[in-house]
Amino acid sequence: MKRAALVLALALTTSVQAAPAPSVTAQDLFDEVIYQLASFYNGPSDVRAGDLRRQYLPEVQKLCGGQPDCAAAQAYPLLGRLLGDLKDAHTNLYTPSQLEEVGRLLLGEQGQRRTFGAVTEALGAGGRVVLEVLPGSAAERAGWKAGDVLRRVNGVALDGQAGQAALGRASARGTPARFEGTRQGTTVKTTLTAAPLQVTPVSLSLRADGLAVLRLRHFNSPGVGQQVHDTLRKVQAAGTRGVILDLRWNSGGRVDEFMLSAGAFTDPAPLFLKTRVDAAKIGYGAGRYLVNGKAQEQPEIKTPVRYTGPLAVLVDEGTASSAEFLTRTLLGRPSTQVIGEATAGVGDTATRFIPLTDGSGLQLTFARMLDAAEQPLGARITPQVGASVDLAGLARTGRDSALEQAATLLSR
Repeated sequence: MKRAALVLALALTTSVQAAPAPSVTAQDLFDEVIYQLASFYNGPSDVRAGDLRRQYLPEVQKLCGGQPDCAAAQAYPLLGRLLGDLKDAHTNLYTPSQLEEVGRLLLGEQGQRRTFGAVTEALGAGGRVVLEVLPGSAAERAGWKAGDVLRRVNGVALDGQAGQAALGRASARGTPARFEGTRQGTTVKTTLTAAPLQVTPVSLSLRADGLAVLRLRHFNSPGVGQQVHDTLRKVQAAGTRGVILDLRWNSGGRVDEFMLSAGAFTDPAPLFLKTRVDAAKIGYGAGRYLVNGKAQEQPEIKTPVRYTGPLAVLVDEGTASSAEFLTRTLLGRPSTQVIGEATAGVGDTATRFIPLTDGSGLQLTFARMLDAAEQPLGARITPQVGASVDLAGLARTGRDSALEQAATLLSR
């Protein structure tokens, strides 16, 4: 199922803002992007930077019409197409405002983009069903629940891609939006205003059947690993008989936070980040993130824990990057099953954000991820047990069929 990404892919740098240089032209920016690709790109694409330069240089020159003061921003659409030719979801151009938003996310700060705070999926001509309501969001304050079906917003039908676009317009306005829908067949009307939201990375639900659901939404900000350890400490204190680790639509984040999170469940095997010129060995030990065997001062887990009980890992095609690394790490753990849909397929590379001189930024795949034997990782993970959300059933009953299947497997 296709869902809007809530968070960004794997990023290893936290300082991503750049002060724009004066009089940066479109040609300057074009040359800078080509240089970065030629010097540091180490992703899956076989397209060469020199070939891209030859293909797009005439367009840049035509775009500027020989004018020396052609603004850098005029090259953004063209550079977007150029990077799209790589067919690498981890290599993208970000405008200055988008880069600033990325910087806030990576530093754990609240973003400025308005959102209603619900993950939704299209029901074709039937509107959009709510899959998850994010903690602290406008949707939570309005009382939305998983399984609610949104039929119209401000009188516009929420059908298919047009419905997703209507939701985007309503959230961007920042004014009260009127929603009409149903909850298990009963008509529901609500009014809410989209607002900036800092997406809580970790949530815990204790079920009546003795199972715990640990929802892990992203690895974007410092402290995610600490939250995972602290949450599992609560799970151990509650005496639960199993944990469902929900990684659905988790599109990744910081590799150090992934490794620290993995250490709460198992003793993770090291990985290698191989760039064009060298390879760095990363790992975990006693609550510390290790680089080439050396413990890093930050981040560090205070009072680390190790959960050794039964575990079900729930994934889907929105599970990407660091979330795929975590899933792969847990595959070899005892008493563990991976359930759901095949993952996104970007779990074999690492990216970083490179500030450009006009204030924009380049997200660049700079390293391949290798296993402990320095062999390439597979990009995609296929679950041991297939499961997907029955959207019609969710709308009818409010019950997440994939989550319930995971619970059934843990109960055997």
